[in-house]
Amino acid sequence: MATETQTKQQPAKETFHFVNDPREAINDALTGLTHLKPSLSYNKEYKTIYRNDLPTFAEDHVTSIGFAGGGHEPMFGGFVGDNYLTAYVSGNVFASPTAAQIFEAIKMCQPRSGKPGKGTLVVCGNYTGDILNAGLAITRAQAAGFKVHFCPVGDDVAVGRKKGGKVGRRGLSGHLIALKSACALAQRGESLERVAEVMEYVAGNVGTIGVAFDRVALPNATLTDLQTLPPATIELGMGAHGEPGLQQLSPIPSPEVLTSQMLDLLLTIEDKDRAFIPFSASTNPKDDNEVVMLLNSLGSTSDEVLARFAELAHTELEKRGFKVRRLTLGPLVTSLKMSGFGITLWRLPKESGEKLQRKEALQLWDEPVDVVAWRQ
Repeated sequence: MATETQTKQQPAKETFHFVNDPREAINDALTGLTHLKPSLSYNKEYKTIYRNDLPTFAEDHVTSIGFAGGGHEPMFGGFVGDNYLTAYVSGNVFASPTAAQIFEAIKMCQPRSGKPGKGTLVVCGNYTGDILNAGLAITRAQAAGFKVHFCPVGDDVAVGRKKGGKVGRRGLSGHLIALKSACALAQRGESLERVAEVMEYVAGNVGTIGVAFDRVALPNATLTDLQTLPPATIELGMGAHGEPGLQQLSPIPSPEVLTSQMLDLLLTIEDKDRAFIPFSASTNPKDDNEVVMLLNSLGSTSDEVLARFAELAHTELEKRGFKVRRLTLGPLVTSLKMSGFGITLWRLPKESGEKLQRKEALQLWDEPVDVVAWRQ
């Protein structure tokens, strides 16, 4: 059973940031995204990226909004487009967008014709500021007659039930997997009820564990302090904003051992405090042994390193009786330039008897997308 350890603080060292005016860093980045992807537009006043065809798309489709603090790019701006998100609202670096920003995005996602829309799905990671601001925005939107469903996602298995309490788990990269299915259904013209049902179902079957060599430095100047870990130490379960993790490991385990430890936390059904993914067994499950795996760079980890860990995880999962049906990797949900990575697993549904059948789950995953950051 995993146990938590006290975080050892080290003296800070300086790190460099490529930044002009820190107050404009997010605006600069999101404006640049529209040059890379001309099918996107940017509303600078409300820091909102949206697909250019939004006025027509909203007439007969469920719209979807992802929102988060900046610093996690390409999430969610890099996932706006066909078969994925309709819009993304950004806060400042590591700060939730305001309730006014979120409300304006919801309003933007309604049909221009004035007729009732099919509704809007709003998604974020499970963080207190995001939840509070979304609650205010959605209350206002519903009072205005808009149909909205809110789904905060917490997938960090490092935060156990006892520690999480009423707040719950932190959101990492699991919402990208759930959104891949939900947004594909929205593109097909499904109802908000069905889109939301699948979003919540998939989110309830994903888990993520991360590991990092250092914390994170905010780009509020060209040179800033970076809190480091002790020499020859990594932290298992560190949060996306540098929050304390589950355990500091020293000496650093081999990649094989580290991969095994990470999978232990994702697959366990014996540790009741952290048995979040509802597998029928930790090894050799009978009807739910197929998974989708995502390896995410936290900013400074190269594709080469991710691919090595992907191979190790794939091999270890096979040893334990699991079959990896799909795999993707890359910088998807970063923490500025943190040195680390995460593994996310989605327990695919059984052939039948769940809210989503396995065949349809894979079809939704395989739907092609037209966005900047997703690797099909």
